[in-house]
Amino acid sequence: MGGVKQRLLELQSRNLTSIPDKHICIKHFEDKSIKHFIKQNYGDGFCDYCGKELKVVSLEDLMEFIMAGISNFYEDAANFMSYNSREGGYLGKIYTPDELIQEQIELMAEPFEVIEDIVNSIEDIAWAEPDLYHDNITDDLEFQWEYFKEIIKHKSRYLFSSGDSEQPKALHILQEVGNLISKLKLIKIVPAGTKLYRCRQHDYKTHITEFGQISAPPNRKAIYPNRFSPSGISMFYSAFDIDTAILETISRTDKHKKYITVGEFETLENQFVVDFNKLPEVPSIFGIRDKRRYYLVLFLYSFVRDITQQITKDGKEHTEYVPTQVVTEFLRYPFNKNRTNKISGIIYPSSQNVNHKSAVFFWDDELSTEKLKLNKLERRKII
Repeated sequence: MGGVKQRLLELQSRNLTSIPDKHICIKHFEDKSIKHFIKQNYGDGFCDYCGKELKVVSLEDLMEFIMAGISNFYEDAANFMSYNSREGGYLGKIYTPDELIQEQIELMAEPFEVIEDIVNSIEDIAWAEPDLYHDNITDDLEFQWEYFKEIIKHKSRYLFSSGDSEQPKALHILQEVGNLISKLKLIKIVPAGTKLYRCRQHDYKTHITEFGQISAPPNRKAIYPNRFSPSGISMFYSAFDIDTAILETISRTDKHKKYITVGEFETLENQFVVDFNKLPEVPSIFGIRDKRRYYLVLFLYSFVRDITQQITKDGKEHTEYVPTQVVTEFLRYPFNKNRTNKISGIIYPSSQNVNHKSAVFFWDDELSTEKLKLNKLERRKII
């Protein structure tokens, strides 16, 4: 078999056909993985889309790379989907090459001629997503998380001590979350000297002048449930900037408390935390080397959105906060059990200030005095 024919068969096996004999440079794409591929493989040549001598790759090589990514998630519907001519064809969602590239993958390229050439290079078959028809890792973990929330809210809240028959199933998702934290390297160091901000809202007559008045309250005074801590368990909630600390604290419905005092604290030693604010970037489908890891990252994004969503304080928060409180208890105790560097807190995206972060440390009033120093206090009127 000749080399040309062998090459043609290779391309056909990748669902590629009639690829234009063209070359292309890096500037026509936004996708980081495609740009990286071009940069790693380009050579001197002529870009048919710029009309200039530039660093280029052949469109044929680029299409092989693109199809390697597409084939992770899409394939010929004939390989797995039922077909019934009387019902109108395939019994599921299918896509043309044009729909696949422009609507599903949403590949962006300029000029539009690039998109046209890519679409025309892909075999005109019924493209479909096999993962829609069976559970993937994300689906499985999200199901477990929903099950966990149901058990925790309405059946058994004492996972670490009860003999409830549902306990092992519910505990499994916490162990999976712990595995993800380790696998995706979400344990970070908050270095000594880090500034943390914490606020207290009050009336005109109240003057806050001491550490204990604005730090974590004593456990006996922690009477309200919070996102990560139940009633009776004090923790140090804070932010890394003043605006976020204020937005996470103030209530404009309390007309008698028109003032707020902001405390600037400083950590006295390094602290190990789980940082849910810096999740691994979800790669484009063209940059995925490990499909399992891709689905794990997708689940973690879903998980973090869930545990940081805004919850209306209408009385139901006593129930709605429970899952995140149990996650916190898991990280604080079972997850920490055999760790040399104990986790002392959680960093998470602020629900009140987009693109900013908040933190909770497992410190009550007494432990806060050992871990922090108070630098200054600032009194403000709420506008």
